[in-house]
Amino acid sequence: MFRLLLSVFLLIPALTMAQAPAAKTKDATLITFGPGPDSFKVSRSEFEYVYQKNNGGWDKAKKATPQDYREYLNLYIKFRRKVLNAESLGMDTMPAFLTELEGYRKQLAQPYLVEKNILDTLIKEGYQRSLYQIRASHILINVAADASPADTLRAYEKIKAIRDSIVNLKSDFAEMAQRYSQDPSVKSNKGDLGYFTAFNMVYPFESAAYNTPVGKVSQPVRTQYGYHILYVQDVYKGKGIQHASHIIIRVGENYSAKDTASALARIKEIHERLKRGEDFAALAEEFSDDPGSSKTGGDLGASRLLPEMEEWKRKLNAGQFSDPFTTPYGWHILKVTKVEPIPTFDEVKGEIRTRVQKDQRSNLPQSVFLEKIRKEYKPEIKQEVADAFIATLGKEYSQGRFIPDSTRPEFYKSVILELGIPSERTTRTLNQFYSYYKTLRSEALSGSTIQASVMKNLNGFLESELMKYEESRLPVKYVDYKELYREYRDGILLFSLTEKLVWKKAIEDSVGLKSFYEKNKSQFTAGERIRVREYRSSDSLKIIEVQNYLVQGKTDKEIDSLVNEKSALNLRIQMVMMDRKHPDLPAGWMDATPASASAVRKRDKQFVIQQFVEKLPAGVKPFEEARSECITKYQEELESAWNLELEKKYPSVVNETVFRTLFK
Repeated sequence: MFRLLLSVFLLIPALTMAQAPAAKTKDATLITFGPGPDSFKVSRSEFEYVYQKNNGGWDKAKKATPQDYREYLNLYIKFRRKVLNAESLGMDTMPAFLTELEGYRKQLAQPYLVEKNILDTLIKEGYQRSLYQIRASHILINVAADASPADTLRAYEKIKAIRDSIVNLKSDFAEMAQRYSQDPSVKSNKGDLGYFTAFNMVYPFESAAYNTPVGKVSQPVRTQYGYHILYVQDVYKGKGIQHASHIIIRVGENYSAKDTASALARIKEIHERLKRGEDFAALAEEFSDDPGSSKTGGDLGASRLLPEMEEWKRKLNAGQFSDPFTTPYGWHILKVTKVEPIPTFDEVKGEIRTRVQKDQRSNLPQSVFLEKIRKEYKPEIKQEVADAFIATLGKEYSQGRFIPDSTRPEFYKSVILELGIPSERTTRTLNQFYSYYKTLRSEALSGSTIQASVMKNLNGFLESELMKYEESRLPVKYVDYKELYREYRDGILLFSLTEKLVWKKAIEDSVGLKSFYEKNKSQFTAGERIRVREYRSSDSLKIIEVQNYLVQGKTDKEIDSLVNEKSALNLRIQMVMMDRKHPDLPAGWMDATPASASAVRKRDKQFVIQQFVEKLPAGVKPFEEARSECITKYQEELESAWNLELEKKYPSVVNETVFRTLFK
């Protein structure tokens, strides 16, 4: 997480791709720090950008008063001096700083390296599709993702022929699936995949299912498994998120029902008992042959079930159970235990965004983005160099064991790729491609031929370098990115130096802290109060143990040892200071000598015993009691002194003429 920064102008708002208004033709200097050639200048546009960013945007900033600008300007001057101080100490060159900044830079760049509109469309599409359940069958003809054009064409022609037979000759889809489909599950399901919804299938398959009308057969669709055709049997809008339980009676030597007739008799008997009002969960625990769910009353959660079970689930309301029905696994009774309402888009937008980004469809926004920057930067693979390189290779390349020929260093300096805007075309060499090659996994190195494998990797290298090049140009293309990056950079510097000179110093400088307390005792006063020891536990039996040990006169150390087990912290013991207004002060304790311990009280799902320790008179707090408050005030004094020192070191001059033109 990004560090919490002190000054208001360093609070980083949500990332936005919106562009700032066009820069003024003459970007005059607003603030100058220090005299001479080494002075540091802040332009009008820089200050305007930071001001509007942290004060409600450009429209609101234009309506602000000169006094508003002046107050923020004074804060900004203090902030800028601290950053200049950090830079003068070389903190911006330290390895730890550079590593941390690079991590933030990559996070900042991500929203600019994807086609955002497409991502938003996919999120909305995922939500809309998730409202519906689809039942579909499919036929699969296998073809590898990197298959040769000839093999790909053969697979495509075969799936087209199967579709033509079903659509034109009215061949039965299930029969054709059993005969031709290369999905291993076809033997048991005849191609029927049951009901599914968004994110249950790979994205191209899902899209074909949702885009094909009920009763129709889709056009061939390619996935990483091969070519499919789909037959959509049913589509229905869900009632909500249905949770179900079931009881199953299975048939076989290992079950109580040895044949179908006895299984049917047994499930009917259970069904009659359910109709008489007996508890479903109890009967599931006693009779169900599903060892996984029977222990929890037959609970199946909201997971996707067998087609026959989904058919019943959609018919039932919460609390209702089905008639006995059969699946390939046995006889069932299904109960819908509860139905959660369909969440709104806003409620699940974040969750769907995460699923989209983890799903195959996440490649689509980047594919579109890559196509856009291809047109902008016109990358070119030098085919003659690629061919010369391929001619040097053997099977070791696809096995990840290729090493450049050390006797031909000049050859590996050859340019294999060129890209960039016309005014700054840039090149990449075979040596750089080799560095990329070393990062590839074994599956990325495979191909039908060495040439196919190398060209696939070269295209991957091209896309990788395109993204890096675009990333390098973000500060030129996007004002928001440039300013956000500067804010992160300056924020880290400010945090690090403030931590060193103010926060840590106030905590670690025990002599300075005690001296500050002695000089400012009048700031640390309190009324009459009581020091109380509290024993807390979520286990009522443990707190009763504590009560008994207190009567026996056991010490805190002894009680802690006796009550707390090694595997769990059953008891917490802490000191609390209470005044008359404290909500948990036991009645009468402030006005009379209290008993040694209170009765057991319940508070926030915990059981508590309070033990009186001592009563403190009104007056100055002892140092230890005032320590936390003293640290805060000491930090304020240290920062104030630091600001005065920086004011002398980095004197500033505001150009009042330019100030009067802010946001005009």
